[in-house]
Amino acid sequence: MASVPAFFRHSKIQAPLARLRSDVSGVWRALFSATGKYAPLAKEDIETRQEEFVPFKGDIPLNAGDEYGQRRHAYVKPRPVFEEVENLVVTPGGGAWKEGVLYERYSAEKPGLRMLMADRKPSEKAPAGIFIQSEHVDTFGDWMAEYLTPLAQLPQIDAPVFLPASMAAKGYVRRDGARLGIEFRGVDRPVLIERAKVLRQPRVLRYWRAEQVQALKELLKANPPPPAPGSLLYLSREGEQSEVADRTYPSLMVEKEVRARGGKVLRTAEASLEDYLDAAQYAETLLYDHGSAAYNMVYWRPRRAIEFVSDDWWVNAFLFFADGLGVRDYTILCTDRSGLKQRLAAVLDVD
Repeated sequence: MASVPAFFRHSKIQAPLARLRSDVSGVWRALFSATGKYAPLAKEDIETRQEEFVPFKGDIPLNAGDEYGQRRHAYVKPRPVFEEVENLVVTPGGGAWKEGVLYERYSAEKPGLRMLMADRKPSEKAPAGIFIQSEHVDTFGDWMAEYLTPLAQLPQIDAPVFLPASMAAKGYVRRDGARLGIEFRGVDRPVLIERAKVLRQPRVLRYWRAEQVQALKELLKANPPPPAPGSLLYLSREGEQSEVADRTYPSLMVEKEVRARGGKVLRTAEASLEDYLDAAQYAETLLYDHGSAAYNMVYWRPRRAIEFVSDDWWVNAFLFFADGLGVRDYTILCTDRSGLKQRLAAVLDVD
């Protein structure tokens, strides 16, 4: 998407385009399923139920219903942590084929025509390997939620982890592989894995549980010190270009307010892992523009969180992630609505 003009990169355009692409891909999936070349997830594999209610304060985003909170969802039929599959062929786009059939429950991403039509003749063999079933291969948030978290559920990572080419190329993937001592291999041509361990997504993706957040902390070796009492930390998207769709936030105004109160501002476009680790002392109250950099709160111990969202683009993932970290004071502020500066001040003035 880097070559797409800025106007077309914005979430106002990209959100409806994503829905349209999904609808078109659904037609191709139905056709390939009818010919026996594609095995979708069975109905019982995706049926969900509602569980406990996780509250928030502030504003209710447009697509959040009419309550100050969200209910956690869970699969009715629990998924295994992994499945062992013999002679699995994985492709650069994330497809996973066995005996000429593309299996959604083994693949990275929900398949579209490109994945269904991709070359699947293996040009390389691996005696053993790990592959991760996922739905997205785009962002740092996908990496944390759909790749590292399933790996954190394993008692032992005992084989190379094969990744779709686009995900393997990300800088944070290479960084985490080196830091954690995990061998990540990019699939740049079809590979036959003779004994594959396919990690499933046991969680309905956005609905984090405390035990999953804790497992991720342990995998990432996150053991942060307590923050300084009264400290403020703001993760600003100023200057950042999204990996999926750009959003507009009043980041400069929030930066000014946080600095005026003695808080620290971390611009995510410029921040390194060391910057996030060093910011732990400032993170008693964490403010952030909605975006995957918020997952770096795994390295801190925030007491309360304030999320700035746009009505053009919001999902409830960070609410549940923060709840999994033990944050019980959570506020959402919609930046599209008037009086944001005054509403923010009112929240920050509450002890």
